[in-house]
Amino acid sequence: MNIDDIEQLVLLCAVIFFPSGYYLHRRFPYWIPTLQAWLLSPRHLKSAGIWKREDDVVNKKKSS
Repeated sequence: MNIDDIEQLVLLCAVIFFPSGYYLHRRFPYWIPTLQAWLLSPRHLKSAGIWKREDDVVNKKKSS
């Protein structure tokens, strides 16, 4: 594979993907934010921490 083949591949990809990307962006402009909102909504995420009570609350309950 020489430099001419690589140039032809780059040119072919540019001719195919730039117009198709422009067309799809015009046709579906909000697909990335919609996908992010759907996948990253709070119902799909789990908390990473553990909830702890403060020591004062635990001590007050034991002493009563």
